[in-house]
Amino acid sequence: MEPSFDADEINLLNNLTEKQKSYALTLYASREKKTSTAYILWIVFAVYYFYLGRPVRNILLWLLMCCFIGWIWWLVDLFRISGMVKDKNREILLACTKEASLLYPEKPVPKDDLYNGL
Repeated sequence: MEPSFDADEINLLNNLTEKQKSYALTLYASREKKTSTAYILWIVFAVYYFYLGRPVRNILLWLLMCCFIGWIWWLVDLFRISGMVKDKNREILLACTKEASLLYPEKPVPKDDLYNGL
């Protein structure tokens, strides 16, 4: 399935060279979080925060489930999961583009080439 990006994410990708963009998109595809997986983990054992890289929140949720407030938090998260996955994927894309930029730095234009056009 092709990832869908918003305008800011597309601009971020367009600022990369083709090699950087290819590497970043390949890396992103392997790290991308799925909303469907997060919903399944919400239902099964409420471990969706672990999946989204927030283990402390997940442990706090489990502790609060001993009282009523944890169950309310868990139900409210049902409506928040898609936004949380989108935010996490934005973080992942940013990390992938930074890694691609570091791995494949743009070659500086030699000074001689700058003056040849004048």
